[in-house]
Amino acid sequence: RSRGLGDVYKRQKQGWKYLTEIALQPNGKIGYVQPIRERADQHKNVGPETTADFGVGAFLLAGSEMVKYLNN
Repeated sequence: RSRGLGDVYKRQKQGWKYLTEIALQPNGKIGYVQPIRERADQHKNVGPETTADFGVGAFLLAGSEMVKYLNN
């Protein structure tokens, strides 16, 4: 099922809001990052203190995509 661009933009805004208001912690860490390998139980043990280096990279990539979105 094809979705319109309005729906895509709505989802982008929702995702960015989650990343900046929930995942980004007051101490600057990115929380709610799913562990990898044998610890990757998708819906357990993930919270504000669950972080990893790749979570920061994903956050920065999402930020760069938001800049592109906002400049168009």
